[in-house]
Amino acid sequence: MFWFDLQPNGETEFITIYILVDKKITLIETGPACSHDNLIDGINKAGIALSDIDFIVPTHIHLDHFGGGGHLMRACENAKAVVHPNAVHHVSNVDKWWLGSLDFLGEVAELYGEPLPISESRIVSAADGFELDLGNTKLRSLHTPGHAPHHITWVNGRSAFVGDSLGLWYPEIDKSFPVTPGYYRHDLALDSIDSMSKLNLEEIFYTHFGPRHATGVFQETLNEFQIWMSIVEDGFNKNLNSEEILDILFLAQDGLKLTDIKHGIHQRNTHLGSIEGMMGWIKRENEKK
Repeated sequence: MFWFDLQPNGETEFITIYILVDKKITLIETGPACSHDNLIDGINKAGIALSDIDFIVPTHIHLDHFGGGGHLMRACENAKAVVHPNAVHHVSNVDKWWLGSLDFLGEVAELYGEPLPISESRIVSAADGFELDLGNTKLRSLHTPGHAPHHITWVNGRSAFVGDSLGLWYPEIDKSFPVTPGYYRHDLALDSIDSMSKLNLEEIFYTHFGPRHATGVFQETLNEFQIWMSIVEDGFNKNLNSEEILDILFLAQDGLKLTDIKHGIHQRNTHLGSIEGMMGWIKRENEKK
């Protein structure tokens, strides 16, 4: 296996690309459209011809993970894209996907760039439990909808490519923090973490960012999600906005402020989006009472 730092818009240690080399060659994630040239360069440096890539496999289709999928598919003429069933329509008809991304991400979506459509004839729909035969090994699809309804954790033996289902990991501070969509379901996030904890994994491959030994990760991640939810709920009940709650989290969670300093607009908007997703969950749960 090869992996490299994609560096979209020069942002280092932010997006990891993985290449599995077996009888079939598989790329895990593509990153956003803006980093297409970096992606091609990384593949070339791994000594792999674009025509030899068999499968392009995102964990989900948010722009930072698969916004460049259509661009790469045009360059990799023999490849199939393997995506969650809920993603098939969006990646073949990108208008709604792009407009929704603009609405949620704003200027960050503009930085990432607009996706290109992929012909449905070149898309494989991966149901839960689907297995992709690579030759000597297989990739197995585990649907993990806590981060997005089109999210897949790809299991490869005792390792897994987890996308955003375990949050964002920062190797330099050895900590991970939650990342949620605009419409967040806390129950599904916790269920997804629990499902992965039962896989007996040895190694975890994050998109953000890099490989990590699995020991203790699932309980740590569960604790972090619950701490964030508690702080966000307390702020929500005090009528604080997401910026004010983020300031509280900066003080409460060691290392979090450093991620904001290091990654700028990419990171701040992500943290604010996570808080707003949690606030939306709290509001919906309160309305049920």
